[in-house]
Amino acid sequence: MLREYEFTVVAKADLPDADKQKLFAGYEEILKRGGGEFLKRDDWGTKRLAYPIRKNFRGHYMFYDCASLPANIAECERLLRIDDNVLRYLVVKLNDEVDIPARLAELAKAAAAAQRQPEEN
Repeated sequence: MLREYEFTVVAKADLPDADKQKLFAGYEEILKRGGGEFLKRDDWGTKRLAYPIRKNFRGHYMFYDCASLPANIAECERLLRIDDNVLRYLVVKLNDEVDIPARLAELAKAAAAAQRQPEEN
């Protein structure tokens, strides 16, 4: 049974772009196993960290809202803990059950409302 998770990864900012893409693609592949699907994927880019982590002052942030199996999440967390290129990560379970088409429609509606919001001000 697929569950909905928010998944945020902070990688080293000084990695070459090709290495960053390869790093994130590896975790995306694990999350997609067994019918997993991404509901939302945001590349927040490189940002200054609130405090230095392993002598790094900047980090590259990637955010996912995904539906995946709990075993896939456990495998990603295991690999993230031992990956030297990952500074921090956070996984939050949102729902025990997810209706993917309904959730995609809900996210699209929220994105459209957010896009209209600045025009109204």
